[in-house]
Amino acid sequence: MNAESILEEHIDIIDREIKKVFESRDFPRELYDMMKYHLGWVDENLEPVERYKGKRFRPTMCLLAYHSLAGVYNKALPAAASIELIHNFSLIHDDIEDRDETRRGKPTVWKHFGVEHAINAGDGMHVLANLAALRLQEVDVADAKIIDVLKILSNTVMKLCEGQYLDMGFENKMDVDIDLYLKMVYRKTAALIEASFWIGAMLATDNKVKIRHFRRFGRNIGIAFQIVDDIIGIWSSKTGKPRASDIRNKKKTLPVIYAISKASREDRAFIQKIYSKKELMSDKEVEKVLALLEKVKAREFSIETARKYEISALQEFDSLGIKNPSLEKIISLSKFLITRSY
Repeated sequence: MNAESILEEHIDIIDREIKKVFESRDFPRELYDMMKYHLGWVDENLEPVERYKGKRFRPTMCLLAYHSLAGVYNKALPAAASIELIHNFSLIHDDIEDRDETRRGKPTVWKHFGVEHAINAGDGMHVLANLAALRLQEVDVADAKIIDVLKILSNTVMKLCEGQYLDMGFENKMDVDIDLYLKMVYRKTAALIEASFWIGAMLATDNKVKIRHFRRFGRNIGIAFQIVDDIIGIWSSKTGKPRASDIRNKKKTLPVIYAISKASREDRAFIQKIYSKKELMSDKEVEKVLALLEKVKAREFSIETARKYEISALQEFDSLGIKNPSLEKIISLSKFLITRSY
């Protein structure tokens, strides 16, 4: 089964669970419509969309981790819904902070409804994420485990805030090294993927060794996922964004950080100069940066780094001592995340 079909078979059960959190919450309607708009349930005119075509890969990973150990989905569904709501509330806020005007091919919440409303909608979705997790009580999860889940989710949201702070700070820093970059991407991206596997396994078993293997898998595959995003942001033409969009936006992603560390004094000075200026980068400057990345083999380095994290992740499953279709689906999804071009 390929990655798209694995995700496809889980979207409906995840969205049904998320919608339970919205039940009876219809005033003021516009507040919840903004959240539904971001989640892909309604269009710009707030008319229902026939079916959301997105991925929902974080909650899918949570469900598959649980299923691989328990053989069912039921007790992981509220946690999976919570994870997806956390991911999406953070995206609403990230779009405001990054001034991104489009997401998934349509205007972002702040662009369509205004910054003030978008902040409020993001805050509200964060609360709904907590309420979704509390629905674990309704599927007979022990109170002690529910507290553990809420603790993991709260610490993860704090890591997301730390990662976003670091990422925004990179805009004004020219001394970002690979170690600091990895600390940032762990917090901004990998922490929630780590939490997805951690919580899925924890709800299924009390075996601390098995839980630890799933947690480490999530952390490593999450870092690899972000590095692949960095590669796509520069070299892929299938994202719907302009070519080399991350360079045009002067993002200090892994290929650029590596290039700065390996470039000659003259080339390093050039990169630092154009990344420091306030004006937009010209096409000629973009091409020169791409040439410099090519010179130091920044793409190859980034691909190899992502591959190392993928190998480390898969080694965790080698140590698990179990094999079943759900685990195979996790591996298939992970390979897709690492080899994708969009």
